[in-house]
Amino acid sequence: MNRRTTFALAGAAALALGLTACSSAEESLPGQSAGASGASDVDTTLDMGLSADISAPDPSSAYNGSEMNLVLAAYEGLVKYATGTEEAEIVPSLATEWTVSEDGLTYTFTLREGVTFADGTPFTSAAVQPSVDRLLTAGESGPAYLVGGIASIETPSDTEVVFTLEAPNDAFLDYLASPFGLKMISPDALTAHGDDAEWFAANSAGTGPFQYGTFDEGVSYELTANDSYWGDTGGYESIEFHILDSTNTIQLQLESGELDGYIGSANKPLFDALSQNADLNAYTYPSMMAPVVYLNPNREALADVETRQALLAGVDWDGIVQSVYGDLGATSTGVFPSTLVESDLNQTGIEFDADALAALAEGDLAGQKISINYPSYVPGGQDIADNLAAQLNTVGITAESVGLESSAYWSTVFDPEKAPDITLMSVFPDAAHPDAWARLLYSSSGGLNLFYPEIEGLDAVLDEAIETGDHALYGEITDLITESADYYTVADLKVSAAFQAGITGAESASYPLLGITFDFTQLTPGQ
Repeated sequence: MNRRTTFALAGAAALALGLTACSSAEESLPGQSAGASGASDVDTTLDMGLSADISAPDPSSAYNGSEMNLVLAAYEGLVKYATGTEEAEIVPSLATEWTVSEDGLTYTFTLREGVTFADGTPFTSAAVQPSVDRLLTAGESGPAYLVGGIASIETPSDTEVVFTLEAPNDAFLDYLASPFGLKMISPDALTAHGDDAEWFAANSAGTGPFQYGTFDEGVSYELTANDSYWGDTGGYESIEFHILDSTNTIQLQLESGELDGYIGSANKPLFDALSQNADLNAYTYPSMMAPVVYLNPNREALADVETRQALLAGVDWDGIVQSVYGDLGATSTGVFPSTLVESDLNQTGIEFDADALAALAEGDLAGQKISINYPSYVPGGQDIADNLAAQLNTVGITAESVGLESSAYWSTVFDPEKAPDITLMSVFPDAAHPDAWARLLYSSSGGLNLFYPEIEGLDAVLDEAIETGDHALYGEITDLITESADYYTVADLKVSAAFQAGITGAESASYPLLGITFDFTQLTPGQ
């Protein structure tokens, strides 16, 4: 199963260009623009700031962070996750209803009528197979596995599609609802441009409320309203994504009124600053992102499981989480993000032992030097690694924290000769299903199983859980991971945002999986 490396990007969104409120009728309020007569008109252009560039927003291969805001605005799947919810809820999109056979192999969807693609092609069941085929090819190095278990697709009518799976898969509906999952693409566009990745990276052929506009790579990316959209397009006619040099620049432009809003990662200093601005409304949204610390059982210092267990118990994780994230993080008590698995199944039982590190300094780790590395692009990564190193050094365990750029980091963690004793990564699952988290991090073939520990019996339990749908088995996964002491989920994170006070709808517009992706049709400009 092909999984990708994931990390929490500092995705940022900013809304319509606004100016500070003044008494003159010649000047405009945030979210408004002055017309020729001097009267204020609602500004229907949504300007967004990003602190990181956008990767190519091809609906069949996009597999990162910020670009998903473009993809989800221009393309739709059969189902999706609802916005504004604490836990993920699958709701209709281009399918209005569905049934699942008792054996878990057959999924039958009724399709929405009266929908057209942005190029005018009617949406029918004929679009499904070509869209799946392109995801399997263009997404081969990423999200293709989300439709990899489909044995056949039948279309009894224009408004009905039937998927038959090779084996029961309890996560299949979540795979379809995933932001990285199957998107419907115009069959006419696929016939004309199906093998042209550059075309799909710059042109849209979906059914969503927006279309791709002008892209200036590394500078700005435009969306324009799809006038033929079947639903409510919201209050904005166009959206501009502007690449800015830092979150500091975004903060300054928000405070000056040049930007109307920001959707970001768990950046405590920025959120604290924006929360204190009376002209802005600050929000937090649930996400399934979580920083994970990896202990390397292949290194001499941490080869013994009891040493790893004592180290995890001896670290003041509450102190680290409060220092790094503040109100944007809560110390994890399980191995899964808290909304993926029921709380009683997701408890490690690890309790803080204030004497454990000192005992290790006098015992198993006496004379050892602990190396800690982290990817420098992960927000909060340096702070967690530095805090961890400081706690070890305080009791006499020599520890060093080192940040690495992307290529150096990945060449290091997967090389047994260079791998550190401890590393960390900020992770989110591809779908809101516990298998999408556990198989990515903990299975023997998981793409983020960084130090390759193989936990006896874990793969078999994962396979049984996904086939039977018995979520109680994820309690067994929690126990196996806790006993191994190879991984530690540090915190459940929230995503922050702030908008000019005149903007409405932002409180419930975030999708819960990533947090940094929005349904822009829910936003209304200031009046």
